[in-house]
Amino acid sequence: MICHGTRKPGLPNADERNSALRAAGAIGMLTIADPGFTVEPPRWPYAYARTVRLATDPRSSHAFVTGTLNAGSLGKLLVGTGKDAAALIAAGSKGQPLPSFALRDRLRADFNIRRREISSPNVLALLPGSDPTLANEVIFLSAHLDGYGYGEPVKGDRLYNGTLDDAAYVALLIRLAERRRGQPFRRPILFAAYTGEEKGLLGSRWYVSHPTVPLSHIAGVINLDQLRPIFPLELLTVHALNDTTLGDDARAVADSLGIEVQTDSEPERNLLRRTDHWPFLEAGIPATNFVFGFRPGSRSEQIYRQWYRAGYHRPQDDLRQQMDWKAAADFNRFFYKLVERVADQPAAPAWKPGSTLKPQ
Repeated sequence: MICHGTRKPGLPNADERNSALRAAGAIGMLTIADPGFTVEPPRWPYAYARTVRLATDPRSSHAFVTGTLNAGSLGKLLVGTGKDAAALIAAGSKGQPLPSFALRDRLRADFNIRRREISSPNVLALLPGSDPTLANEVIFLSAHLDGYGYGEPVKGDRLYNGTLDDAAYVALLIRLAERRRGQPFRRPILFAAYTGEEKGLLGSRWYVSHPTVPLSHIAGVINLDQLRPIFPLELLTVHALNDTTLGDDARAVADSLGIEVQTDSEPERNLLRRTDHWPFLEAGIPATNFVFGFRPGSRSEQIYRQWYRAGYHRPQDDLRQQMDWKAAADFNRFFYKLVERVADQPAAPAWKPGSTLKPQ
């Protein structure tokens, strides 16, 4: 089966398409990489197209082949059908209904499958708290340490540096620890640099399943990912802003620094579930993450969109790229103040009534 990989609200997402085809008896699915989703445009070739799963994950008993089809190659599969590939792509990109029809030829593919076992550790460090009555209210501060390493070259460069995704924010965790010089907050702080984020939140998922601190003792999670200090920090997206008191804390700190906050303005990207605070939210633990926000049509939006075209998951995410150093410093100040507030205030983070994210 060939499906258009739309990400428009109200239409089936990737998991729903996959489930529907499996239920219908399909043996595989080719997904057309949607050129209409310009926020995160398709990249060819996929330099990092490797499937990695935790060794403890159950293996599927049903073989189902999945692949991604470059939209520019659709015409080769439609020869003899009388269908116009460009028209189908245009309609799919707009979220319009698409016809069902059979291809003239059968698709034959041969696969060489190689499997290997790899290991990659999470890195954890504990700063004990000063208040023994709060010893079982640990605050997690996290970022992810993995990137893509060497891959298909882009503009002659094959090292995928990952400066803003996410090395800079592992460095920010280290910097906070250095600033404290062993001086504790009231609550314990667990610094966590997770591995395997790019392959499906593997490190944070593993931690939630194999915690070194009982999950009941984790009071809250402040995660650092998806941060792009490449334009002024005037607006900050706060994930789960209205779901836990961490959102209230973030709002209060941001207000003190002249920064506005907002809920996710691009829910179709599913950013909430794409970084390492998500497994903790699923486990019922208050957690948050941040994205630099922008006003529609602004210069900041132009810079943001261009970064996703030219920098995201490319070798060009390096130290030579455009940076707004004041914005980076502004976020660092926000982070330091937020951590101090959450770790030292009397009440631990809590879910807010009516949250749609809190597990039932």
